[in-house]
Amino acid sequence: MSRDRSVLRDRAEFAAYRFVRATAGALPPRSGARVGSLIGAVFFRVGARRREILDFNLGLAYPQLDATGRRVLGEAVARHFGRVLVDSMRLQGLTPDALLAEVEVHGREHLDDAVARGRGLFCLSAHLGSWEVAALVIGLTVPGGLAVVNRPLDNRLLDAELERLRARFGNRALGKRDIARDVLVTLRGGGAVGILIDQRVSEEVGVEVPFFGQPTWTHPVLARFARRTRAPVVPTFAVWEGPGRYSLRYGEVIDVDELPPAEREDLPLTARFSAVTEAAIRGRPDQWLWFHDRWRHLRS
Repeated sequence: MSRDRSVLRDRAEFAAYRFVRATAGALPPRSGARVGSLIGAVFFRVGARRREILDFNLGLAYPQLDATGRRVLGEAVARHFGRVLVDSMRLQGLTPDALLAEVEVHGREHLDDAVARGRGLFCLSAHLGSWEVAALVIGLTVPGGLAVVNRPLDNRLLDAELERLRARFGNRALGKRDIARDVLVTLRGGGAVGILIDQRVSEEVGVEVPFFGQPTWTHPVLARFARRTRAPVVPTFAVWEGPGRYSLRYGEVIDVDELPPAEREDLPLTARFSAVTEAAIRGRPDQWLWFHDRWRHLRS
């Protein structure tokens, strides 16, 4: 978190956020989706730098797509994240029961299997679809709630507000540093820990594993925690199906204890998690964060 930010800046940003939340949150789902889609389309046209990164990433992952195909898919990605942005404001005003009514769950037996093992669990997810919806539903479902490993926002007022909203759904954020103790406490209480491993990391901290056919530096944090704690890992992905409709899918449990010793090490285990993530993204490529500079080391 930056220490150079002024209190005035924090307050101004927070006031703007509250205004946008009140405005967007008042829209019915269908209207919000239209507004969000328009915002995304405009961003796609004016955001030259991010559009360049998106086009490069799609070219690596889908070499069979020509420039027109990449542009069509790229604009669909932008429209999706515009919808997610607007709808996130609406979701913050829902009650837990109202949220659950909008989500169709698949593979609940896998989550129940992991919970029954009595060692807590990790949720493997990605910046796909609406990962916030996945987090909120898990927090309401797992007896010990959900703790998410993420980076605190620079704006302390906004960070505190979002933490308060997450707490209504049994969630809390862990940050990214010195989290080992909090992770262990969460697991011992029967809770879940959410970790997203689809973001770029430096080669000093990552391991290089295949991702969309490309060598990709990926953080081994989930592999290390799963090996150390013996907590099962449940692939967890939520996608947007339409205005006010989401589907949440739990995948088969990955239990480190059930793997051969050679497959429990950082490299093969992270490669396994990356393959699961890639398969989920390939199922809905229009809903992954292709704007992220995932392959910067190849683009430079």
